[in-house]
Amino acid sequence: MTNGAAIGCAMIALSNLGCSQEDIKKVEREMHQEMDEKTEEEAEKYYQAH
Repeated sequence: MTNGAAIGCAMIALSNLGCSQEDIKKVEREMHQEMDEKTEEEAEKYYQAH
């Protein structure tokens, strides 16, 4: 899955949960930042731990 696809899925999920467009954009920006700073392995490890 590409970064864009992952962000798109997250945005769809947030929209489905009723999050505001403002909050969705905040999450999008944060995801871009984290994807630039973290490896896929670090992100997977965090996901599995939570």
